[in-house]
Amino acid sequence: MRKILLRMKVVVTGGGTGGHIYPALAIASALSETGADILFVGSAHGPEGALARKHGFEFVSVASGPIYGLSYRTAVSTLKLAAGSIAARRIIGDFKPDVLIGTGGYTCAGVLLAGWSCGKRIVLHEQNVVPGRTNRLLSRFARRICVTFEESKRYFPESRVVVTGLPVRKDIIEGIDRYQAAGRFGLDGGRPTVLVIGGSQGALRINNLILEALPLLCENGVQIIHQTGECGYEDAAALNPDAQGYVVMPYIEDMAAAYSAADVVVSRAGASAISEITVRGLPSVLIPYPYAQGDHQSKNAQALANVGAALAVDEKEIDGKSLAAILLDLFNDGSRLRSMAEASRRLAKPNAAVDVAKVVIETAFTER
Repeated sequence: MRKILLRMKVVVTGGGTGGHIYPALAIASALSETGADILFVGSAHGPEGALARKHGFEFVSVASGPIYGLSYRTAVSTLKLAAGSIAARRIIGDFKPDVLIGTGGYTCAGVLLAGWSCGKRIVLHEQNVVPGRTNRLLSRFARRICVTFEESKRYFPESRVVVTGLPVRKDIIEGIDRYQAAGRFGLDGGRPTVLVIGGSQGALRINNLILEALPLLCENGVQIIHQTGECGYEDAAALNPDAQGYVVMPYIEDMAAAYSAADVVVSRAGASAISEITVRGLPSVLIPYPYAQGDHQSKNAQALANVGAALAVDEKEIDGKSLAAILLDLFNDGSRLRSMAEASRRLAKPNAAVDVAKVVIETAFTER
């Protein structure tokens, strides 16, 4: 995207989980390349602060908390949200942004509402097919709403919604050489490889399925790169200390290498994971988290399954042996694997971060 001539200030907010943080970082990076001045606002207790600073962005925190319905925790979170909104008003008053962009999560709500109350322009990005509670509320105050999926348009006013796809980090889009990537994990780039991810916080059910499937996969020469999350790492590492071709870690820092080394991905069906999988043109076995709000992960997974890019599997209807069988069947059917990869690639929107950045810039400078 061409450098803009006008100086612009943007507040970027979104956090709590990687699904909100990484799209926000990708958008911030695209805006930064235009010369925009970026301030990242998020929770003091989430991972967004460390990640924003790591990517070179100034970060400030505000109080926030999730809403759980009628409960003591909700009362506490409401007080935190109010305090966070007051702090955000001060931050906005000092920084004087032209526009705010939010990617969802409870931290985002207080910041964007504070921006709206200060008369600032708001842009939203919704990751999932079915919008979350925060973005449904905030859409009333937003000038523009960017969505990942065509199916999401019906949840928002038609005149304000635009399909952009979900922003993915540039290093993942570009990838690296397969053999170099495999080497970073101590693996052989010439052997079939499965990447297993359960989101930035891991997924206990997927961890258990892979550990059950591991003997069959290893016997058949399949390599596994397994991100467990912190809670599942010790069990996985202790159960399989000597498994050949099995690399286990709580968190994968170099996701660009992990995707570049993989032939197939086993994952939950969060929108960020799906966007990363498709931008790399990878087949996937998606196991939706059954308790996601509005069952949005099942709908995300089905969107890929409907076009032949993925297999959508109910976690209650699968065990380790059947998961191993699914993966081995894919590796034994090269034609099907290639067809799934092509379908996955057709869904990709590698320019999503730039497209969202363009919407943000247009919103900032459009006459009132």
